[in-house]
Amino acid sequence: MSAVFSITSADNARLAASNLPPRVRELLGGLIGLCRQTLAAPLILTVEALEQTLLHDADRARNPQLQAELMAQRGQLHAFSGHFADRMLDAVADALIRLREPATGSPTATTPPPLPGMLGLSLVDEHEVDRDLLLTEMVRRETLRSTNTLNLLGQRLGVLAAAPAFEADTLPLAPQALCAMLRRIAEQDALSVEVQLALYRSFERQVLERLGDILDRANALLAQHGVLPGLVYTPYLARSSSTRRIITQSVGGGRATQPAKRAAAPLTGWNGSAPAGSWSSLVQDAFQDGGAAGTALPGLTTSTGSALHELLQQARHASAAPADRDAVPSAAVDAVLARLQAQSSSATGVADLQAAVVAQLRSEHGAQAQLGSHDRDNLDLLRMLMQQVQQQQRPDPVPAALLARLQVPLARAAMADPGFFVRDEHPARELLNQIAEVGANWLGDDDVDPQLLQRMAQSVQGLLGQDARAPDAFATANEDVQQHQRAAAHRAELAERRHVEAARGKERLELARRQATAQIDQCCDTQSPPRFVQTLLRQAWADALTLTRLRHGDDSPQWQERLQQTQRIAAITAQAVDAAVGTDAALAADVEAALLQVGYHAEEAAAVARRLATPGGEDESTSRTELSARLKARARLGEHAGMPTGTAPATPRSSAEEAAYQQLSTLPFGSWFDIDTGDGTLRRQRLSWYSLLTGHALFVNPRGQKIADTDLDTLARQINAGRAQLVTEDKARLVDRAWEASLGALRALAAGHTQETSA
Repeated sequence: MSAVFSITSADNARLAASNLPPRVRELLGGLIGLCRQTLAAPLILTVEALEQTLLHDADRARNPQLQAELMAQRGQLHAFSGHFADRMLDAVADALIRLREPATGSPTATTPPPLPGMLGLSLVDEHEVDRDLLLTEMVRRETLRSTNTLNLLGQRLGVLAAAPAFEADTLPLAPQALCAMLRRIAEQDALSVEVQLALYRSFERQVLERLGDILDRANALLAQHGVLPGLVYTPYLARSSSTRRIITQSVGGGRATQPAKRAAAPLTGWNGSAPAGSWSSLVQDAFQDGGAAGTALPGLTTSTGSALHELLQQARHASAAPADRDAVPSAAVDAVLARLQAQSSSATGVADLQAAVVAQLRSEHGAQAQLGSHDRDNLDLLRMLMQQVQQQQRPDPVPAALLARLQVPLARAAMADPGFFVRDEHPARELLNQIAEVGANWLGDDDVDPQLLQRMAQSVQGLLGQDARAPDAFATANEDVQQHQRAAAHRAELAERRHVEAARGKERLELARRQATAQIDQCCDTQSPPRFVQTLLRQAWADALTLTRLRHGDDSPQWQERLQQTQRIAAITAQAVDAAVGTDAALAADVEAALLQVGYHAEEAAAVARRLATPGGEDESTSRTELSARLKARARLGEHAGMPTGTAPATPRSSAEEAAYQQLSTLPFGSWFDIDTGDGTLRRQRLSWYSLLTGHALFVNPRGQKIADTDLDTLARQINAGRAQLVTEDKARLVDRAWEASLGALRALAAGHTQETSA
């Protein structure tokens, strides 16, 4: 499959063990990989957003009891959040793999368990009613939004299942199925009803509102690989006189009556891999829908290829194009190009190549020899395309040399194949795009694999020794490059995964530290121990609390024991100094043991423990000055990790910056950005991971190596200032952008000449 999506070894094993045809296994593997890539980030963000909501509510609780209840609810999410995304993705993969199995009503059957509809009159818990109504309403809203897309996917999955089309309530990727999976997992983990309600609302915001885009991509993936590629959905309308009039007006209205297109999906594939644009659609859109000039050009036929040639003729009228007399046959032109290819000619541009071909033809066929209109059109179109490609190249000799050597084979392929400029996914254009992308994105050795350049050079060299008129020659060369890029993408993904796990570890440490600090602040506000004791609590004891929260979670007995010890410390040290009372030996021993676990030396741990277990925080055996100096010289737990502070922005965001921030908060992990490096040069970077709890963001380069730790607030301000731009799939492929720009320039020339003639 041209779109490569990685799936787990367990998915591979289950697909291999399933009783499915090889072709169906391959397509289902692609769908599962697509789901894992597109759903992973929203599922993780579902739990993160839920935790953020509970923390926000706890901070603004009206009384301590309500705050304690909210924190207890958040504690339920500790174990749940660690495996929620994986369990949901496994459930989706399971439903797809069981596509051909009949519905049995089991939890793993293809048909999801029904959600409640109309509730009967019975005595039930009002929380159960709230949960049922909420889920039912969520399903209804998203099903209405994605009706057409669900119908198309139901037809295509019906083909894979060798069965009738799936209805919306039985489709494995439908809102009905996803909500049923969500409810089953939440109930299995025995989440309280209040937490479940909050989880469902977060799931709707983070997952269901993006489901339409995911379903569109699933349809595009199956259509791209031959599963009902031309399928469209037209709802049935009753044939009355009024509806006939409506339908007639809709058809006459053209594209203006079609539903608005969804926003382009962010690019998330490695090596710039994105669905190839339809060049025939680009031609039709540019020539028939008004394009840049604002009005459709007269005299264009419905044939895309004919439209290109007619448009070239209109553009040439202003420049006195040569007549077709004395035109040399195309076979003679190809013979000249074949000799240039054998000589490994690397002309600086297609215009120079065209001039060299004409000069050679005139030396062989006379001074009046000219290229035929067909050959001249193809070379002119290739010249315009290559000019746009070269404008986006960086000044590096290696990719530039490869593009120069590729020009002659491209010229032969364009002249031999009438569909070169209108056929979707032509192998020659695919190879051109691979090389052009390297030249456009290479800023240094960190951005491009040297072995990739070597493989590209070998592929181009091998192509020069073959008949470039055959698409198979380009397909072979392109497959060699693609094979290397797939291996490079796998290595980059592994490197990225290590950085993401490290970033998540830093975040867990930061959140544990925040909670430890909050508990200490609460005890200090309640008991008001001496100032020096508060300093010891916020430095030494905070590390012990952080480590316990990090290792065991906030619903563990160890954490509860630490909280009780914190309260005892605050209560004892808040008492007046009394020699008769003395130190609480048991508490001092517990504090000392906790400090030893976070790396304190025995002498320091004992000194801190004595002060934290004595009324007034006094200790005659050590001085405050000496102990303070030791604590300042000591590194805090996790201080070397460079964790984000997670504080509010220094200056409030403007409305435009806030809109950019909200957009960032919904992006899938792995989205690519073009970011200004400071000198006006754009560098492509991958947003591998971000957190809604801390605002922390991680960027890596195309080889999976970490570039920078930043935050969403900074990135939102960069986007608003024009120093960062999200890369979308429709604008990801360089060769598609170059062709669209070429069509725009060509159309502007033809439109200008048409206006001059009419005037």
